[in-house]
Amino acid sequence: EIKEVTEKGIELAIVIGGSLILYALRAPTVASRVHYEPLAREGLLLANNFVFCLSALTVLLGTLFPLIMDALGQGKYSVGPPYFNAVFVPLMALLVPFMGLGPVSRWKHDSAVRWLHELALPALLVVIVAALAPLAAQTYNLWVALAVLLSGWLLLGLVRDLVNRTRTAPSLASKWRRLSPSYLGMLCAHAGFAAVVLGATVVSQYSVETDLKMAVGDKADIAGYTFEFVALERNDGPNYRADQATIDVWVEGKRLTTLEPQKRQYLASRQIMTEAAIDAGVFRDLFVAMGEPIGEGAWAIRLQYKPMIRWIWGGAILMGLGGLVTVFDRRYRAKVRSSNADPVSVDAAALGKAHGAA
Repeated sequence: EIKEVTEKGIELAIVIGGSLILYALRAPTVASRVHYEPLAREGLLLANNFVFCLSALTVLLGTLFPLIMDALGQGKYSVGPPYFNAVFVPLMALLVPFMGLGPVSRWKHDSAVRWLHELALPALLVVIVAALAPLAAQTYNLWVALAVLLSGWLLLGLVRDLVNRTRTAPSLASKWRRLSPSYLGMLCAHAGFAAVVLGATVVSQYSVETDLKMAVGDKADIAGYTFEFVALERNDGPNYRADQATIDVWVEGKRLTTLEPQKRQYLASRQIMTEAAIDAGVFRDLFVAMGEPIGEGAWAIRLQYKPMIRWIWGGAILMGLGGLVTVFDRRYRAKVRSSNADPVSVDAAALGKAHGAA
């Protein structure tokens, strides 16, 4: 196993190192000499790519470390959330400031003074909102304030750039025509990333989970919601037997919904599965899951309150949608022309123009 790992490492070194050496040898022959300022959009893209590379390396290290230690005979290791939360999350937070500046930055030449003129007052408003937002919860949380600040900063850059692009357009239709698919894709992807940052932070800081012993007639309060165990019955399906609990959820004296979690045993495999009941919402999800029967009609019940967990999934969908929308930008498609002398030719000028406009 050690020999196999060594061989793979040598192969990677030859492939990657050889490519970099060839590039270094040919770099002096490049005729184009274009000057880019560090604060221009190219510099921000370079910083973004650097952070993404570091993030990929942290994930690769966490994935390969147990395998390497096992191959070296050093024992079994497991790399889990504590490692990734400690190294990956800060890198993603470091990415947000560059993403916020990216939409309002200019190609080749830009300055911090212009950034300050564009974003100073809106940024001050974002700071105030971020400082006050956690006051809506029962306890003030600094991490949530930081998440609101980063997400607000990211959205601020998007809104500011959108206003600048459409400000002089005389009508709504002309404003829409100025937004290319690549630009709309960027808006979706950045907005999705902001939603993921906010949702992941809020759900990690304010989620509530508790395991209780409950029988028919019992009640439990978590996060301002009252869960009442109303009934327990058999509810068999076509290929399973199930014990089903009926649990009413109350808030401020009014019944909000009824959840019906099940504990199933499938007839063919004899496997026992838990079918959780979920009340989904834009700002919170409620989960109820049945554990094992404890005796005297009581069951182990798990209650969960997950605020803004849907924002994580929604943000991921927005990021994927952004990539899909960008594909439809005609400037990113190579123009293929057929002729007897040159069967296939690519319009490189169009591709270069597309990358510059993005």
